[in-house]
Amino acid sequence: METTQSERLVRLRLMLVGLTITLWAMVSTGRLVQLQVLGRAFFEKQAARQSERTINLAPRRGAIVDRDGRPLAVSVDAESLYAVPQDITDPAATATALGRVLDLDAAERKELRAQLSRNRAFVWVRRKLDPATAAEVRSLELPGVGFVTENRRYYPKRELAAQVLGYVGIDNLGMSGVEYAFDEEIRGRAAKVVVRTDARRSPLEYIEKPSTEGHTVVLTLDEAIQHAAEVELERAVRESAAVSGTVVVMDPTSGELLALANRPTFNPNRFGSYSSSRWKNRAVTDAFEPGSVFKVVTAAAGLQEKVVTPDEVIDCGGGGIEIAGTRINDHAVFTSLRFRDVIAKSSDVGVIRIAQRLGRDNFYRYIRDFGFGAPTGVELPGESSGILRPAARWSALSLPSLSFGQEIGVTALQIASAIGAVANGGYLMKPLVVRQIEDPDGRVVKSFRPLAVRRVLEPETVDVLTDILRGVVREGGTGRHAAVPGYTVAGKTGTAQKVDASGRYSMTAHVASFVGYVPASRPALVILTALDEPKGERNQGGDVAAPLFARVADRALRRLAVPPDDPERVLRAVTYSTERLAQPAAYTPAPLPSPEPSDEPGRMPDLRGRPAREAAIVAARRGLIVELHGTGQVVGQSPEPGTEIEPGAACVLTLGRVPEGSGAP
Repeated sequence: METTQSERLVRLRLMLVGLTITLWAMVSTGRLVQLQVLGRAFFEKQAARQSERTINLAPRRGAIVDRDGRPLAVSVDAESLYAVPQDITDPAATATALGRVLDLDAAERKELRAQLSRNRAFVWVRRKLDPATAAEVRSLELPGVGFVTENRRYYPKRELAAQVLGYVGIDNLGMSGVEYAFDEEIRGRAAKVVVRTDARRSPLEYIEKPSTEGHTVVLTLDEAIQHAAEVELERAVRESAAVSGTVVVMDPTSGELLALANRPTFNPNRFGSYSSSRWKNRAVTDAFEPGSVFKVVTAAAGLQEKVVTPDEVIDCGGGGIEIAGTRINDHAVFTSLRFRDVIAKSSDVGVIRIAQRLGRDNFYRYIRDFGFGAPTGVELPGESSGILRPAARWSALSLPSLSFGQEIGVTALQIASAIGAVANGGYLMKPLVVRQIEDPDGRVVKSFRPLAVRRVLEPETVDVLTDILRGVVREGGTGRHAAVPGYTVAGKTGTAQKVDASGRYSMTAHVASFVGYVPASRPALVILTALDEPKGERNQGGDVAAPLFARVADRALRRLAVPPDDPERVLRAVTYSTERLAQPAAYTPAPLPSPEPSDEPGRMPDLRGRPAREAAIVAARRGLIVELHGTGQVVGQSPEPGTEIEPGAACVLTLGRVPEGSGAP
């Protein structure tokens, strides 16, 4: 049967239709493969950009703690207020209600209303509200308004060590101090909130990705010593009407900083309420002419190079010396002094003679070796190198001026480090403010070991220099008010004139300072105290900075339970304080009592019923740090009789009236 023309046309049409369908299917499949397989990543990004918004939330910063783990900076939860404009039916009313609670002015309310009127999925209203404000906003029950939990930095001790800790901004980024220097370790990984919306940009869901907590930074500071330094510095600044003040307390053997105090200060919880000048750490950022404390460097160099001996008589010129046509006057008229007395009485002319023997290049080398003219490397931002011109650029007056601390700029930390090299036997140590960094599980991820930069002095030189510096604190020395009862102190006073606006040295404005170490025979502490522009009739370094040193040292030594060198002297001061004598120097102690034969070595004797002074001396002879409370005889004691004791432990004696017939020993 032959195929008709019409049948062939039908078949042809069917083939064309099939071919068309096949080609369409192939093209469609290819396009789908292109869109869903080859171009998947691109179109997913496009879709996410159109339907998702990612909000980064600051991570929980790790804590900053003192050497014993006491918190100095922590992160606490805080609620941040946001709005979803698509869910707000009345932007004007919502803006008005929020403006009233948040205390917004007219311009801020207008801006908020404009934000709430826009077609957006998410806007911040106010970050990190205080709990009371957050509760008040929540009570309004406003549609389209919600909260996200963030965290904010909180400093529980407020002003304590503020310049060391620093502060953080609204986004939890460190802005100064340790917070800035170790921001990468402390910050952690940010949390994320992903907001997904539909085609009309109405929110469908919120996906929250939690943050990773930052690492903990363990400082070398001791909270108790830091507090003592700040309390005593505050008192000294107030009493002397000084512009500012600084105290540095360092362990000379390790270079660890136990305290770094500055006044004026600020509260890092409200850093924006203070002048920015209060934020900086003056101990590391501000360079000043050290004055006579720098004579320690001159003396050390002279003794090390053997150009002078302690008892050599030095010509002090009758109160002045002429160099290159310029007369340099001493602060007092000295004709001749033994070298040890040149330092004790702080003769400028005397140390000029020693510097001249050393020579320019030799003296410059010692100044550099002691760390001046270069940063110490402490882990704090903004450290100054100080000011020290190369020896080739010195004038004829530079050598004599430098010998007593002029024509050079130093930081408080540089001075403390240099004296630490004398205290520890001759090694310049790198100052440390951080001991270690720990992860959230408490594992140590990084530790900071003591580092000796270089040897500066030989032990024999240190011994001789220490003996000379002890003379500064004895009766007749300029630093006698730095004496700490029961402990030998070695140190040096300084009263450095400041340069005024005319470029001349001021006759009134100066920096009063004292730097020393204690106990001198086995140094546990190096302490520098400095007051900028103290006022009053007696405002020299020995008048205001030396007593500040003594008070800080006394409290720090008790905190560290350092046994006294002279128990009788300790108890003489304690008895004086307890009995409120008018003049402690006039107090003549009774002969020292001997321990009872029955007292067993290494155990606490029974002191109940004994006179206060007698009991305290017995305890001090065993190396105990004694505290007396009350007046009269001993009615209570800690440790209890018979308890095992170790030298350096605290002993508290409670005093009162012992009733007759009480049977107390």
